[in-house]
Amino acid sequence: MSAKRRFLRRFLRSRVAVVALLVLLLGAAAAVFAPALAPVDPLAQDLGKVLRPPGGENLLGTDELGRDVLSRLLFGARVSLLAAVEGTAIALLLGVLPGLAAGYLGRRVDRIIMLFTDALMSYPAIILAIAIIGAIGPGLTNAMLAVGIITAPRVVRLVRGVVLGIREETYIEASRTIGTPTARIIVRHVLPNALAPVIVFGSIMAGQAMLIEAGLSFLGLGVQPPDASWGSMLGTAFRYVSRSPTLIVFPGLAIAVTVLAFNVLGDGLRDSLGRENRGER
Repeated sequence: MSAKRRFLRRFLRSRVAVVALLVLLLGAAAAVFAPALAPVDPLAQDLGKVLRPPGGENLLGTDELGRDVLSRLLFGARVSLLAAVEGTAIALLLGVLPGLAAGYLGRRVDRIIMLFTDALMSYPAIILAIAIIGAIGPGLTNAMLAVGIITAPRVVRLVRGVVLGIREETYIEASRTIGTPTARIIVRHVLPNALAPVIVFGSIMAGQAMLIEAGLSFLGLGVQPPDASWGSMLGTAFRYVSRSPTLIVFPGLAIAVTVLAFNVLGDGLRDSLGRENRGER
């Protein structure tokens, strides 16, 4: 049985992970088809329907400007899911290569890279993100760049730890013995064997990136009006929680369910790709 089929069989055994994957696929589909699914224009204001409770023609109610909450929730899914993917992609792009270099080359290269990594990790993530956004300005792209920068050190440490074990394997030593260039060893042998934990970590990190984006948007540093993400909707709803308690429920629930799905999917991938399971048939 091929490795892919064994992985698929192990993954399908984890019903919770499969459900998490389906939840994420459903959320992605809702985001892609938001223009067709949204009852009305998410930016359309109706001051005669301000802060209406759920029910009637507005299934989830309206916000402080009379905009339909369901429509904004569907379009907000686009921003929030894109933010999770962007933040994770930037972190991986910034972190994988230094992690490979630190783990395989060691010595002075390792010390220099880990010095910068430890320095970045010594600051609270949200404070560092606010500082970066303060320097480059608010907005979704800048917020995700900040998320990528503050989470990249975790990728560096993960990849370094994995590579430290891989470089001692017999096939790596054999490649060095016959004179294979270092760059070729890293690309052909080290990187492919380090991908499994990176994929698992990327899934979990996507949920963390979404949480950080929600926090930044809650503070007004992420996506800017009139566009909405679930975090910015949560921030707006918080100001009107005494007048419309249900307004805070739906974006909060969307964030909680999606982040939980990312984490559960990561656990399922870890169990399916883990070294301890590779001998199963």
